[in-house]
Amino acid sequence: MHIKKINIKNFRCFKDFYISFDAPITIISGNNGTGKTSILEAMHYLCYMKSFRTASPKELVNFDLVDIDNFFIKASFQTQDCENNELQIGFSQNKRLVKLNKKNVSSFKDLMDFYRTVTLTEDDLFFIKGGPEVRREFLDHAILLLDHTFLNKIKEFKKILQNRNILLQNGNFNKDLYDLWTEQLWEKSIIIQKMRSKLIKEYETVINNILIDIFSGEIGQLDDSVSVSLEYKIKKVDLHGDFDSFIAGNADLMAQELCFKRSLFGAHLDDFLIKFQSKKSKNYASRGQQKMVVLMLKIAQLIDLKKKRGAAVFLLDDFMTDFDEKRAEILIKFLISLKIQLIFTAPTEGGFFEDLLVRMGASKVKLTA
Repeated sequence: MHIKKINIKNFRCFKDFYISFDAPITIISGNNGTGKTSILEAMHYLCYMKSFRTASPKELVNFDLVDIDNFFIKASFQTQDCENNELQIGFSQNKRLVKLNKKNVSSFKDLMDFYRTVTLTEDDLFFIKGGPEVRREFLDHAILLLDHTFLNKIKEFKKILQNRNILLQNGNFNKDLYDLWTEQLWEKSIIIQKMRSKLIKEYETVINNILIDIFSGEIGQLDDSVSVSLEYKIKKVDLHGDFDSFIAGNADLMAQELCFKRSLFGAHLDDFLIKFQSKKSKNYASRGQQKMVVLMLKIAQLIDLKKKRGAAVFLLDDFMTDFDEKRAEILIKFLISLKIQLIFTAPTEGGFFEDLLVRMGASKVKLTA
């Protein structure tokens, strides 16, 4: 797919803004506060119905406009099957209206086959530095773009978890209900955990193949035996076991949960461990190495998504300017080889990074205050 143009109204710092994307690669530059990140945020919102900077849609409304409580985003894009598509979202009075090709959209499934973005920002370093919930969310969003039924699986899981926790906090404990919710929580967790575990191992294979491919030769001497390992971590559950085995192996589970008054197993507690050169990235990898790992995770997602569902647009918000010139050139050449639309932001105009992109055919957009 390729985003051709986007129109933004009352969104962040924009009152009424229009931008077109004619080339496969675009670099957007400008001083802080000119709206570079907000443009990517709008394109991201069209895909996920959620910002990567805030959970509240109200905070996306232009704060300079008095008595305005709405924003509007419209994108024109092409897919493999259709040259002219239009996706728009209007937010007003705490309600969201989504239209695809002028028809109301009520299900995420209706969008998956048309509009897909993968976004990379500085905050994505929290994949390594942050808590397990950040990594779980990344996996769940990745799976959702591949399988629209995953959303219902997550909703069912959360409902069971909520009911089970209420039961554990209730003074009138019911053992029969506890057994029922326990089995259902185990069943729903296993489904989610197997999907997450399978995807993360696929990503690990893709990432290490890429590292071998692009860091061979001269650059390989600088990054000898570069490798990344991803290990999905589950508490108390064996993915290959059955429910009876789970109960037998956790005989003290009920006593512990009644003590803590919450569920002590389930997909909501899982994590995945990221290792670089066989050591925990969080503790041992440099900032540059951490950025490389996060970039590889997103690239693995793009490759997997393109293979299973179709191409996505890659939005990179001032993420690659820290790499040295040689490494940046290798990485950008590899991104271009994926044959997807690339949209970069950079904090200032000029410099080796912008020059490199322009040499490779990028279109330049400069924002001013």
